[in-house]
Amino acid sequence: MLRRQLLALATAALLVITPLVSAQADEQESAQPVMVIMDYSSSMLEEDADSKGTSRIDAAKKAAKHLINNAPDEATMGLVVYGSKTPKKCDDITTVQKPGKVDKKALLKKIDKLKAVGETPIGASLMHAANEMKDIDEEKSIILVSDGEENCSEPPACEAAKDLASQGIDLTVHTIGFKVNDKARKQLECIADATGGTYVTADDADALQEELTVRTLRAFQGYATAGTPIEGAAKLHEAPAMVPGQYLDTLEKGESNNWTSKDGTTKYYKIGPIKPGEFAHFSATMIPEQKQTEIISDPAKISVELVNGQGTQCSSADTLMPNSSELGRPLATYARSPKFVQDTTIGCFADGTGEIFAKVTRSGELFKDEPMPVELRYVLEPAVDFTQLEEVVVVPDQPQSVTLTGTPEEILGGSSFNDAMPVESGKIYTDSVLVNEARYYKVHVGNGQKLNVRLTGGNNADSAVQAVNVTMFSAVRDEVKQLGSSRLNAFTPDNVVTRNMITAVDQSNYDSLYGRSNYLAGDYYIVVYSDTWGPDRTGGAFDYDMAVEVTGTEKDFVGAAPIFESSEAPAESQESASAAPSESAAASTPAASPSSDAAPSQEAQSSEPTAVEAAAGERALWPWFTGGLVGTALILGAGTFLFRNRATSAHQAKTTQIDPTVPGDR
Repeated sequence: MLRRQLLALATAALLVITPLVSAQADEQESAQPVMVIMDYSSSMLEEDADSKGTSRIDAAKKAAKHLINNAPDEATMGLVVYGSKTPKKCDDITTVQKPGKVDKKALLKKIDKLKAVGETPIGASLMHAANEMKDIDEEKSIILVSDGEENCSEPPACEAAKDLASQGIDLTVHTIGFKVNDKARKQLECIADATGGTYVTADDADALQEELTVRTLRAFQGYATAGTPIEGAAKLHEAPAMVPGQYLDTLEKGESNNWTSKDGTTKYYKIGPIKPGEFAHFSATMIPEQKQTEIISDPAKISVELVNGQGTQCSSADTLMPNSSELGRPLATYARSPKFVQDTTIGCFADGTGEIFAKVTRSGELFKDEPMPVELRYVLEPAVDFTQLEEVVVVPDQPQSVTLTGTPEEILGGSSFNDAMPVESGKIYTDSVLVNEARYYKVHVGNGQKLNVRLTGGNNADSAVQAVNVTMFSAVRDEVKQLGSSRLNAFTPDNVVTRNMITAVDQSNYDSLYGRSNYLAGDYYIVVYSDTWGPDRTGGAFDYDMAVEVTGTEKDFVGAAPIFESSEAPAESQESASAAPSESAAASTPAASPSSDAAPSQEAQSSEPTAVEAAAGERALWPWFTGGLVGTALILGAGTFLFRNRATSAHQAKTTQIDPTVPGDR
């Protein structure tokens, strides 16, 4: 088990290292602050932590030391203990480490000196730890470990948790029950439920070490957003100009009444002008807060319309999240400009200017008063000689099996499109996903090739997740049309689903009904996300094996590669040049990075009569902090561990410029 934990930490370390090494970032936010509360009551003296008679307190100390040794240096972490000084005193609560950067050697020495002698004031300890974090305005977490129910109830533990939740301080509490009885378990579950956290039981010393390490380290991270900051305009001709790249904005609110009030958030961005033969690809990925204790039936929708300078719609798409059961997946939608023919007198480009704007709208009542970050991705596809392209696919492929066998490689998928874990064709991986969480992977798929994925469920009867879904996205974040079932349920061990691209990547299919969603070569994204509709959200992760196979021989593309990132300043039209200075200042040179997700959605529809719009597939994150010092062995290719249980945390925005993902050999 120790080997698996260390490998898991190594994987987490890579997820931190990769964006920092590859990103051309001048800014990245630190990890989410975490406070750990440890039980040092007298019951921890029981010598039943393992078959060797190890005491619970020694097991707890070992677990805490393991966590500290493997936490990254930049982590903001604190430690509170109760019951370590005086018997029969309910105010025996000590801050061993205030939240901040940790002096590991000093903290380890302090832990060695602690004794288990006192009572169990869980509610008071929660309030104490929250008070220690009162000056931290961002999202934060508490990890509480206890071996029993509280015997000091001023305030009662569950009431304290509900009080903290009602304060609106962005605090999530995750709980771990160490050899607890049913009454204590229910109390710890109540604490987690009240704050949008998770509960898990640890029955022995090894399990405690694993759960404490995994849940604390994962608590540091939310969906890793990336992009150059930009502020869209409320009016079309005040829109800030963009060049190809990735941007980050905020959609401030949803609708007060679903679909009828029309008072959500709409913003405009100028992405043209484009030239005849060019295509503008635009995606918007909205990230709901990945924390919810119960199902909310309110929907959320993100829409993209590409419009010309007269406001006429050229193409559009939207993605709907019907309720809060799939909060792990981001809401990702995509639209592409219609074909621009020189000297046309009809359609979107009849004025001959090539001017085009992106209109992004948030609607629906889900979390309607909470701002949601939105990643905006603009990719410019250069013009090609269409006479050099081959015939368009008119018949979809048949389903095919993925027959790979062998021992799966343990891995931890990324938390977002931006830190997606690279995987290879011909390999099988094992991973897991928790409530409100998605796992992201990326693999190169060249022209003439097709991506196929097989997902096999484990024994997930005790998982808090009822099902997982798997889908694919292209390099421009268009959800790929796929064959095969997307869902694994938790009630059927060793259940298998296989997903195939409906046809191979082929530039000729730029307007094909079957191939348009994946006609560009590049890094494609596999996203596995949880679906939790039941009321009981306690339990472990949903385990799965994922076999990845890219079939076909890669061919050369016609023309130049798409532009994912441009170093040029945004071009200003006469109208934009006369607009307010804030317009041009809003768009700084961005960096780009693609990826994907899944769930029910509607598809792009073009008003341009020459374009055949592809139907969307099934459209579908939260991970915890990644981290630490174990980089070298992993980078050399050491196996990585499946994080058996990861707690769900709220979204944490990280404003980052990232390297472009350029399709190969186009």
